[in-house]
Amino acid sequence: MSHMLKLWIVDVGLFAIFLLMMNVPLTGIAVHEWLGIGVGAALVVHLVQPGNWVSTNTDRLTSATSFKNRLNWVMMAVLFLAFVSIIVSGLVISEVALPWLGIQTAYSSFWLWLHLFSVNVVLLTTAFHLALHWKWITNSFSRFVEQPLRARSARRQPRLVYPAKETT
Repeated sequence: MSHMLKLWIVDVGLFAIFLLMMNVPLTGIAVHEWLGIGVGAALVVHLVQPGNWVSTNTDRLTSATSFKNRLNWVMMAVLFLAFVSIIVSGLVISEVALPWLGIQTAYSSFWLWLHLFSVNVVLLTTAFHLALHWKWITNSFSRFVEQPLRARSARRQPRLVYPAKETT
């Protein structure tokens, strides 16, 4: 499996789980919290998967680079800080997961506000991130989903054999 396919799968998976987590009435608080802990772990994997993305792209900021690269770096920094804020505040206000592990939490309106504010920052920044990388997203979808499905469908199509035309 190629590096780009792995990265795309992680991105799609994180996005799907994040959307699921946004609907607490659907999942319930326990599932919301455990998924949050899982997303926190996946975020770490996602950040280290591209290798030295942070150092490479930070070095590029001081050299001649495009506005898009600079904007992407800023968005990734904002996303990282907002996700860290979501994870930390979520752990502090945990009602199920951490108490189940025997860890006491300190629920307060500030931590809840920080959690919800950070979620909104992530939603807004993610929308900009998706817009900035829309071409990569659609190209990757075509490459990793559409093209393999078309190839599989083409192999399954019955091939009609026409009788040879008679020449007189």
